[in-house]
Amino acid sequence: MLLPRANFVACVSVAMAVLAGPAAAQDAAKYPAKKIDFVVAFAAGGFADTLARSIAQRLNEQWGQSVLVDNRGGAGGNTAARAVAGAEADGHTVLVTTTAAAINQTMYRKLEFSPDQLIPVAISASSPEAIATHPAKVPGGLREFLAWARDREVTFATAGVGSGSHLAAEYFFKALAKVKAVHVPFRGGAPAVQAAVGDQVDVVASSFGVNTQVNEGKLKGLAVASAQRNPAMPNVPTYTEGGFPFEAESWVGFFVPAKTDAAVVAKLNAAINAILSNPAERERLAKVGFQITPRSVAESQQYLKAEVEKWGTMVKTVGVYVE
Repeated sequence: MLLPRANFVACVSVAMAVLAGPAAAQDAAKYPAKKIDFVVAFAAGGFADTLARSIAQRLNEQWGQSVLVDNRGGAGGNTAARAVAGAEADGHTVLVTTTAAAINQTMYRKLEFSPDQLIPVAISASSPEAIATHPAKVPGGLREFLAWARDREVTFATAGVGSGSHLAAEYFFKALAKVKAVHVPFRGGAPAVQAAVGDQVDVVASSFGVNTQVNEGKLKGLAVASAQRNPAMPNVPTYTEGGFPFEAESWVGFFVPAKTDAAVVAKLNAAINAILSNPAERERLAKVGFQITPRSVAESQQYLKAEVEKWGTMVKTVGVYVE
């Protein structure tokens, strides 16, 4: 007896789903079957690169497969994202990027790939945005600095145009504090921090790498954009403590092509989170400014969605776009 077309299609779909289960499990069991490429969206030595190399080394030790770090900076992280979006969806090519993955969806008028071509594997490490100034600039903390700033045009340094630090600082000064501020972009976080240490700019805005100078007294932390104080800079108050409820963090995320098998994605997520949850690794990363919040694949996807909305609001408010 012939089945009606609708019933036939339904039966085929069920059969395919049943067959896909064991096949997916088999793929995950074999993964990784060859070397893994971590395509880092920014230059060596930076926020994403630091975490990528740490995870790569641990995965190499655990899985016995080479995990190579390939730095492909350019276009605010889009060069690497585009390359991974078009890669084979087998879990062996992984994008390691930052908050740029959320910011660029609004800031760039046109992308040469669709964000839907990539899915987050794990977004489990972050660092809250912070601003710091030269210790001799102004006595007191954030309130005193803003009172001083109201009669002048403040200069603030960051690692570049469109970075999380740039947008968070400009949003704070423009939308919340109502202070005139001029952005001074640098090629990297280190020179931006050094400009503040040398009192060449009024403020440095950074999420990573500023804690050492603050703790050594070379800079004075004014505020950190987190719910609680950052353990890497325990003496720096939050924006909320300074009278401005404001939270913003830069993060490092691992992404793969969207068609990658879910079981492979889950295996990679579990491995990354296990490494980050190791007490020794967590402590080591905390010293350089990372905060660890292990997230499942589903939680990472929800977090990314919320971040796209949050940073999109900031982009629209400050009016920073790339054509």
